Amino acid sequence: MSLASIIRGVLTGNGAEVDTSNNLRVRLPSLLAEAGFNAPVAEVHDGSVGAARLLRALDLSPDFRLRAGIDSVVWQDTFSHAVFNTSTYQGVTSTMTISLTGGRMVFNAGNNTASANVARAQTYRSFPVIGTYPTYVDYWLMMTQDPQANNITEFGLGIATGVASPTDGVFWRYNASGELRGVVNNNGTETQTSTITPPAPNTVAHYLIVVHNDRTEFWIDDELMATIDTPATNGSPCQSNALPLLMRIYNNGVTAQAQRMEVAAINVTLGDMASNRLWATQMVGMGRSSVNAPDGATAGFTANHANSAAPASATLSNTAAGYTTLGGQWQFAAVAGAETDYALFAYTVPAGTAANPGKNLVIRGARVDTFNMGAAVATTPTLLQWAIGVGGTAVSLATVDSATAGTRAVRRLPIGAQSLAIGTVVGGAANQPVDINLDAPLICEPGTIVHLILKMPVGTATGSQIVRGTATFNGYFE
Repeated sequence: MSLASIIRGVLTGNGAEVDTSNNLRVRLPSLLAEAGFNAPVAEVHDGSVGAARLLRALDLSPDFRLRAGIDSVVWQDTFSHAVFNTSTYQGVTSTMTISLTGGRMVFNAGNNTASANVARAQTYRSFPVIGTYPTYVDYWLMMTQDPQANNITEFGLGIATGVASPTDGVFWRYNASGELRGVVNNNGTETQTSTITPPAPNTVAHYLIVVHNDRTEFWIDDELMATIDTPATNGSPCQSNALPLLMRIYNNGVTAQAQRMEVAAINVTLGDMASNRLWATQMVGMGRSSVNAPDGATAGFTANHANSAAPASATLSNTAAGYTTLGGQWQFAAVAGAETDYALFAYTVPAGTAANPGKNLVIRGARVDTFNMGAAVATTPTLLQWAIGVGGTAVSLATVDSATAGTRAVRRLPIGAQSLAIGTVVGGAANQPVDINLDAPLICEPGTIVHLILKMPVGTATGSQIVRGTATFNGYFE
């Protein structure tokens, strides 16, 4: 017996219709007076793997505007270079090692299997966890083995030392039983997800933690794997509202195979908050201040400022650098006045390569302070005329533009002048500092040179007199 039936309207007698896939065809009313209401939602996760299907309602303001969030990037790092950047990361190892190779930061690079060994890196900077504004923590990394018994690997936001359990944080953990779990740690008290199926070894996977005051989500390759609701007894997932990035691997027993964690990239993003920070502030927050050498260069500071030491005296030259740093302390023996441009400082922005993408140096300002040492200024004043130079392809200030030799002359911007008056005593300062703020910044590209150029049209080579000072550059690498 057929159970087919026909649906017809009582008033019109019109029948309902289906499409070729047997879906009921529906047309919404075109008249506002006849329109009903529906509640649109967004599907965040379809539930095919991992956690159950997740739908979220759209949100409107009291003035009926659809609310939209603007995210702010607060950290971004890749490891295509070969130098552990001690300006941004704290590294602690015991027998295990950390190396940068193959475009990754490799933990347990020496393939150690012994017990009680550890390799840990964490940022000096902390990252905010702010109430209803989600914090997104992205890692692109791979494990080289299936989860190993007696090996513990943790990465996310957290506070930890040695091989002791973290004291606060939200992070992923491959535990000593060979399980992958998400962990919320509030002042040492942990709440964990159930066991999560890990990505295949030797495959870079995208691990994401979304931290919200009410709930923490754990995603792998755009699939929601598990969630942890903030325990009712806690006011937030972790006790601290600011935590560093944490990456750690250690063994609490001998492992059958050496486990390595290889981190390719890290992002931290503050969601739904238009913080309106200047781009310069964001770059400096990522460790890219010009006070630090950029990734790939020898880690350390860029200025000439040795601890508790006077600067070495520069030899003034038009074709050679007095110093190769980005500003700092300087001094030189007083010389006779001349119209010669001197390359007092000439700092080379590291050139870009496939293994070490180049960074532009953006200069937003500079300052020069000058004072007299050694002997009083005699006979004539000492006049110092300053300029910043950018973009030159060689240290020599005599370099010219060439369309065939691939050279470019330095581009010069005068920034001011100073004078040491006759009779200026030892320790006496110039009449004024030279201080410039650049609303239109200067750009120095990878492989080109930043010069601080000095000209002294008036001066006397007074015996024992030393002209000394400091030079400061305000900038960042991007």
